[in-house]
Amino acid sequence: MILKQFYLGCLAHASYLIGDEQTGEAAVVDPQRDIDQYVAFAVEHKLQIKHVFLTHLHADFIAGHLELRDRVGAKIYLGAAAKAKYAFTPLKDGEGIDFGKVRLRVLETPGHTPESISILVFDLAVSATQPNAVLTGDTLFIGDVGRPDLRAALGWSATQLGGMLYESLHNKLLPLPDASLVYPAHGAGSLCGRAISKETVSTIGEQRRVKREQRQIDEREAKRRRAEKLTERRHGSCIRRRELYGGAAA
Repeated sequence: MILKQFYLGCLAHASYLIGDEQTGEAAVVDPQRDIDQYVAFAVEHKLQIKHVFLTHLHADFIAGHLELRDRVGAKIYLGAAAKAKYAFTPLKDGEGIDFGKVRLRVLETPGHTPESISILVFDLAVSATQPNAVLTGDTLFIGDVGRPDLRAALGWSATQLGGMLYESLHNKLLPLPDASLVYPAHGAGSLCGRAISKETVSTIGEQRRVKREQRQIDEREAKRRRAEKLTERRHGSCIRRRELYGGAAA
Protein backbone atom coordinates (compact mmCIF):
# COMPACT_ATOMS: atom_id res chain seq x y z
CA MET A 1 0.00 0.00 0.00
CA ILE A 2 1.14 3.52 -0.83
CA LEU A 3 0.05 6.40 1.43
CA LYS A 4 1.44 9.76 0.29
CA GLN A 5 0.84 13.12 1.97
CA PHE A 6 0.92 16.29 -0.14
CA TYR A 7 1.35 19.44 1.94
CA LEU A 8 0.73 23.00 0.71
CA GLY A 9 2.38 25.37 3.17
CA CYS A 10 0.66 28.59 2.08
CA LEU A 11 -2.73 27.07 2.94
CA ALA A 12 -1.45 24.74 5.68
CA HIS A 13 -3.40 22.10 3.77
CA ALA A 14 -2.72 18.37 3.55
CA SER A 15 -4.13 16.02 0.94
CA TYR A 16 -3.49 12.34 0.40
CA LEU A 17 -3.11 9.65 -2.23
CA ILE A 18 -3.66 6.03 -1.26
CA GLY A 19 -2.63 3.45 -3.84
CA ASP A 20 -2.54 -0.30 -4.26
CA GLU A 21 0.54 -1.44 -6.18
CA GLN A 22 -0.99 -4.82 -7.00
CA THR A 23 -4.04 -3.51 -8.87
CA GLY A 24 -2.63 -0.12 -9.82
CA GLU A 25 -5.71 1.61 -8.38
CA ALA A 26 -5.63 4.78 -6.26
CA ALA A 27 -7.81 7.23 -4.33
CA VAL A 28 -7.14 10.89 -3.52
CA VAL A 29 -8.51 12.56 -0.38
CA ASP A 30 -9.14 16.32 -0.03
CA PRO A 31 -7.24 17.30 -3.19
CA GLN A 32 -5.96 20.78 -3.96
CA ARG A 33 -7.35 22.41 -7.08
CA ASP A 34 -4.00 21.96 -8.84
CA ILE A 35 -4.22 18.23 -9.50
CA ASP A 36 -1.09 17.89 -11.64
CA GLN A 37 0.96 16.60 -8.69
CA TYR A 38 -1.46 13.72 -8.04
CA VAL A 39 -1.58 12.76 -11.69
CA ALA A 40 2.23 12.91 -11.96
CA PHE A 41 2.68 10.81 -8.81
CA ALA A 42 0.17 8.27 -10.08
CA VAL A 43 1.96 7.99 -13.43
CA GLU A 44 5.33 7.62 -11.70
CA HIS A 45 4.01 4.76 -9.57
CA LYS A 46 1.91 3.16 -12.31
CA LEU A 47 -1.38 3.99 -10.63
CA GLN A 48 -4.79 5.08 -11.91
CA ILE A 49 -6.77 7.54 -9.78
CA LYS A 50 -10.29 6.09 -9.73
CA HIS A 51 -11.68 7.57 -6.52
CA VAL A 52 -11.70 10.99 -4.86
CA PHE A 53 -13.00 11.71 -1.34
CA LEU A 54 -13.79 14.96 0.43
CA THR A 55 -13.82 14.70 4.22
CA HIS A 56 -16.13 17.74 4.20
CA LEU A 57 -17.16 20.63 1.98
CA HIS A 58 -14.17 22.96 2.21
CA ALA A 59 -14.71 26.69 2.68
CA ASP A 60 -11.06 27.77 3.02
CA PHE A 61 -9.78 26.57 -0.36
CA ILE A 62 -11.08 25.29 -3.69
CA ALA A 63 -10.81 21.51 -3.83
CA GLY A 64 -9.81 19.62 -6.96
CA HIS A 65 -12.33 16.80 -6.88
CA LEU A 66 -14.21 18.04 -9.93
CA GLU A 67 -10.95 18.42 -11.84
CA LEU A 68 -9.98 14.82 -11.02
CA ARG A 69 -13.41 13.67 -12.09
CA ASP A 70 -13.13 15.49 -15.40
CA ARG A 71 -9.52 14.61 -16.20
CA VAL A 72 -9.18 11.00 -15.08
CA GLY A 73 -12.78 9.92 -14.50
CA ALA A 74 -12.49 9.59 -10.72
CA LYS A 75 -15.68 8.84 -8.81
CA ILE A 76 -16.55 11.35 -6.06
CA TYR A 77 -17.44 10.29 -2.49
CA LEU A 78 -18.83 12.51 0.29
CA GLY A 79 -20.36 11.94 3.70
CA ALA A 80 -24.01 10.90 3.68
CA ALA A 81 -25.08 14.25 5.20
CA ALA A 82 -23.49 16.27 2.39
CA LYS A 83 -25.47 18.25 -0.16
CA ALA A 84 -23.90 19.13 -3.51
CA LYS A 85 -25.02 20.09 -7.00
CA TYR A 86 -22.77 17.50 -8.67
CA ALA A 87 -23.14 13.72 -8.66
CA PHE A 88 -21.47 11.91 -5.78
CA THR A 89 -21.69 8.68 -3.81
CA PRO A 90 -22.84 9.30 -0.21
CA LEU A 91 -21.17 7.17 2.46
CA LYS A 92 -22.44 6.35 5.94
CA ASP A 93 -20.64 4.86 8.94
CA GLY A 94 -18.84 1.65 7.96
CA GLU A 95 -19.30 2.11 4.23
CA GLY A 96 -16.42 2.51 1.84
CA ILE A 97 -14.42 0.83 -0.91
CA ASP A 98 -11.81 -1.90 -1.31
CA PHE A 99 -9.20 -2.10 -4.05
CA GLY A 100 -6.47 -4.71 -3.94
CA LYS A 101 -4.95 -4.74 -0.48
CA VAL A 102 -6.43 -1.35 0.42
CA ARG A 103 -9.64 -0.89 2.37
CA LEU A 104 -11.15 2.55 3.04
CA ARG A 105 -13.99 2.82 5.55
CA VAL A 106 -15.91 5.91 6.57
CA LEU A 107 -16.60 7.22 10.05
CA GLU A 108 -19.21 9.96 10.17
CA THR A 109 -17.55 12.57 12.39
CA PRO A 110 -19.63 15.77 12.34
CA GLY A 111 -18.60 18.78 14.38
CA HIS A 112 -16.45 21.07 12.29
CA THR A 113 -19.19 20.70 9.69
CA PRO A 114 -22.35 18.58 9.85
CA GLU A 115 -21.27 16.39 6.89
CA SER A 116 -17.70 15.75 8.06
CA ILE A 117 -16.27 12.26 7.75
CA SER A 118 -13.01 10.58 8.67
CA ILE A 119 -11.55 7.76 6.61
CA LEU A 120 -10.05 4.61 8.10
CA VAL A 121 -7.21 3.22 5.98
CA PHE A 122 -6.53 -0.51 6.21
CA ASP A 123 -3.52 -2.21 4.69
CA LEU A 124 -5.03 -5.66 4.23
CA ALA A 125 -1.58 -7.18 3.79
CA VAL A 126 -1.04 -6.30 7.47
CA SER A 127 -4.47 -6.37 9.14
CA ALA A 128 -8.13 -6.34 8.18
CA THR A 129 -9.22 -5.22 11.66
CA GLN A 130 -6.63 -2.67 12.81
CA PRO A 131 -6.53 0.53 10.71
CA ASN A 132 -3.08 1.58 9.65
CA ALA A 133 -4.21 5.21 9.59
CA VAL A 134 -7.17 7.53 9.86
CA LEU A 135 -7.60 10.62 7.69
CA THR A 136 -9.39 12.95 10.07
CA GLY A 137 -10.15 15.93 7.82
CA ASP A 138 -10.90 18.98 9.98
CA THR A 139 -12.33 16.99 12.89
CA LEU A 140 -9.07 16.10 14.66
CA PHE A 141 -5.86 18.03 14.05
CA ILE A 142 -2.47 17.38 15.59
CA GLY A 143 -2.78 18.92 19.05
CA ASP A 144 -6.14 20.53 18.32
CA VAL A 145 -9.66 19.95 17.03
CA GLY A 146 -11.72 21.58 14.29
CA ARG A 147 -13.59 24.76 15.10
CA PRO A 148 -17.37 24.27 15.45
CA ASP A 149 -18.16 27.99 15.11
CA LEU A 150 -17.73 28.50 11.36
CA ARG A 151 -21.17 27.44 10.08
CA ALA A 152 -23.41 30.05 11.72
CA ALA A 153 -24.31 31.51 8.32
CA LEU A 154 -25.75 28.14 7.35
CA GLY A 155 -27.88 27.90 10.48
CA TRP A 156 -25.62 25.75 12.66
CA SER A 157 -24.70 27.13 16.07
CA ALA A 158 -21.35 26.50 17.73
CA THR A 159 -23.24 24.76 20.54
CA GLN A 160 -24.90 22.32 18.14
CA LEU A 161 -21.73 21.49 16.24
CA GLY A 162 -19.65 21.50 19.43
CA GLY A 163 -21.81 18.72 20.85
CA MET A 164 -21.42 16.72 17.64
CA LEU A 165 -17.66 17.30 17.70
CA TYR A 166 -17.39 15.98 21.26
CA GLU A 167 -19.27 12.81 20.30
CA SER A 168 -17.17 12.32 17.16
CA LEU A 169 -13.91 12.65 19.08
CA HIS A 170 -14.74 10.59 22.14
CA ASN A 171 -16.97 7.93 20.61
CA LYS A 172 -15.30 7.37 17.25
CA LEU A 173 -11.77 8.73 16.82
CA LEU A 174 -10.00 8.60 20.18
CA PRO A 175 -11.10 4.97 20.87
CA LEU A 176 -9.18 3.79 17.77
CA PRO A 177 -5.97 1.75 18.31
CA ASP A 178 -2.99 3.65 19.77
CA ALA A 179 -0.76 2.86 16.80
CA SER A 180 -3.15 4.15 14.12
CA LEU A 181 -1.57 7.12 12.35
CA VAL A 182 -3.47 10.41 12.37
CA TYR A 183 -3.40 12.40 9.13
CA PRO A 184 -5.43 15.67 9.29
CA ALA A 185 -6.38 18.04 6.48
CA HIS A 186 -4.60 21.06 7.99
CA GLY A 187 -1.49 22.03 9.93
CA ALA A 188 -0.27 25.05 11.89
CA GLY A 189 -1.50 28.37 10.49
CA SER A 190 -4.92 27.19 9.38
CA LEU A 191 -7.93 29.16 10.62
CA CYS A 192 -9.88 25.90 10.93
CA GLY A 193 -8.25 25.34 14.34
CA ARG A 194 -6.90 27.52 17.12
CA ALA A 195 -3.64 25.89 18.22
CA ILE A 196 -2.68 23.30 15.60
CA SER A 197 0.75 21.73 15.92
CA LYS A 198 3.40 22.23 13.24
CA GLU A 199 3.56 18.42 12.97
CA THR A 200 1.50 16.93 10.14
CA VAL A 201 1.21 13.34 11.37
CA SER A 202 0.81 11.69 14.76
CA THR A 203 -0.84 8.64 16.32
CA ILE A 204 -4.14 8.13 18.09
CA GLY A 205 -2.27 7.16 21.25
CA GLU A 206 -0.31 10.40 21.24
CA GLN A 207 -3.39 12.52 20.53
CA ARG A 208 -5.29 10.80 23.32
CA ARG A 209 -2.43 11.66 25.69
CA VAL A 210 -2.41 15.29 24.50
CA LYS A 211 -6.18 15.60 24.97
CA ARG A 212 -5.89 14.11 28.48
CA GLU A 213 -3.17 16.61 29.43
CA GLN A 214 -5.17 19.50 27.96
CA ARG A 215 -8.21 18.44 29.98
CA GLN A 216 -6.12 18.31 33.17
CA ILE A 217 -4.72 21.77 32.44
CA ASP A 218 -8.23 23.10 31.78
CA GLU A 219 -9.49 21.58 35.02
CA ARG A 220 -6.63 23.13 37.02
CA GLU A 221 -7.27 26.50 35.39
CA ALA A 222 -10.99 26.25 36.16
CA LYS A 223 -10.20 25.47 39.82
CA ARG A 224 -7.79 28.43 39.97
CA ARG A 225 -10.42 30.79 38.58
CA ARG A 226 -13.05 29.52 41.01
CA ALA A 227 -10.61 30.05 43.89
CA GLU A 228 -9.86 33.59 42.70
CA LYS A 229 -13.56 34.44 42.47
CA LEU A 230 -14.17 33.01 45.95
CA THR A 231 -11.29 35.08 47.34
CA GLU A 232 -12.62 38.21 45.61
CA ARG A 233 -16.12 37.65 47.04
CA ARG A 234 -14.74 37.10 50.55
CA HIS A 235 -12.53 40.19 50.28
CA GLY A 236 -15.44 42.26 48.97
CA SER A 237 -17.67 41.04 51.79
CA CYS A 238 -15.00 41.96 54.35
CA ILE A 239 -14.68 45.46 52.89
CA ARG A 240 -18.46 45.98 52.95
CA ARG A 241 -18.67 44.88 56.60
CA ARG A 242 -15.85 47.23 57.59
CA GLU A 243 -17.50 50.11 55.75
CA LEU A 244 -20.85 49.28 57.38
CA TYR A 245 -19.44 49.20 60.92
CA GLY A 246 -16.91 52.00 60.46
CA GLY A 247 -13.72 49.96 60.42
CA ALA A 248 -10.69 50.55 58.22
CA ALA A 249 -10.78 48.60 54.97
CA ALA A 250 -7.11 47.65 54.62
